[in-house]
Amino acid sequence: MRSWGKTSLLVVGCVLSIVLAYWQGGFAAWYLGICLTLIWIQAGLFYVFALKGLTVSRQLSGEVFVSGDDVAITLQVGHRTFLPLPWMIIKETWIHEGSGVKLRYNKLLFPGFRSAFILHYKMTDLMRGVYRFAGFEAVTGDLFGFAVRKAYRDDLHRCVVYPRPDSLTGSGMTFQSEDGDVSAIRGPKADTPLISGVRDYVSGDPYHRIHWKSTARLSRLMTKDPEQASSAKRMLLLDAAPAAGPAEAAQPLLEKGVALAAGFFEAAAGGRESCGFASSSGARRIAPTIRPDLTLAYEVLASVGGKPALSFPDLVRKEAAALPLDASMLCITSTLDLALVRAIADARTKRRSVHVIYVHARPSLSVAEREGASQLQAVGCSFTEVPHPRGQWPKQGGVADATA
Repeated sequence: MRSWGKTSLLVVGCVLSIVLAYWQGGFAAWYLGICLTLIWIQAGLFYVFALKGLTVSRQLSGEVFVSGDDVAITLQVGHRTFLPLPWMIIKETWIHEGSGVKLRYNKLLFPGFRSAFILHYKMTDLMRGVYRFAGFEAVTGDLFGFAVRKAYRDDLHRCVVYPRPDSLTGSGMTFQSEDGDVSAIRGPKADTPLISGVRDYVSGDPYHRIHWKSTARLSRLMTKDPEQASSAKRMLLLDAAPAAGPAEAAQPLLEKGVALAAGFFEAAAGGRESCGFASSSGARRIAPTIRPDLTLAYEVLASVGGKPALSFPDLVRKEAAALPLDASMLCITSTLDLALVRAIADARTKRRSVHVIYVHARPSLSVAEREGASQLQAVGCSFTEVPHPRGQWPKQGGVADATA
């Protein structure tokens, strides 16, 4: 029953007890009437004065985090109520904008005459995206439960969670290109520059730079051009559509793809290589630049999600038409179908280098998936599979009380 209903019953009880005292008299009737009246008075005082001048402030341990981190929150609550508060329940709610998951912090307090107190709690195992503060609620009441007072406060608090870059070395990502095995990982200490083009042999060029495949194809000596590698461009294309597998695997596979994209951006920044980004979710596009901006990349990756703006094959065709011919495409997807094969075949008509990273939740590729991989390789596209089984799926964290 709501507090106003209980108060109404209390008022009726007071009136009936006083009428009974006047009608029949007696100590018991007067005692009951006085007690109910006093309870009614204190309930009325709670309605009028409880949680007056409520002030709430909070401080986060930071504004930007990486997925899997914890955020510590310090909450300061104060009020100017002269009445002692027998009990109080504090509720704070945060919403993960990507998934809509709500994280709630609840705390039961016995303030008494205290008018200010400090609470500590933390949100654990943050997921990639944005956490938005959704409201504060304080509930208090009298000892008898006849008066319950609530107060709400809102504020503009948010924290951004960047994806944690996946270790490319652990994934063993090596792509097969026309020049042989080219590692997708380059750090600042790489000894051999990435070769992206060839040119005619010039007297004095080192013999170890001769590009034998091009030499055999063109019937003249061709040499690898390291200077052209400095202007090499890569474009990351991320498929944000749900995976073709089980529905519960869609979000974990997307998170794995985002983590891989973050790993490629980190490797590109370390190697001072150009790297752009586009996603089928309609997130902000990053054009390939000579000096990648990791902060911008992480901001964009944190916002990936939601309903796809266009299909991934359409995104591949769109980017293939817009990018210069010397820009290679790196496609991260969790769906292998005929539409993707056709889109990549169209992109390969201009001999553009295309790599496909297939993220899946199975221990190994199925027959249909192997057939799709063979079709991609048949059109000249390199292919890498990245298993992401259920045991590696990230889990949404919760809220833990950290008040001593």
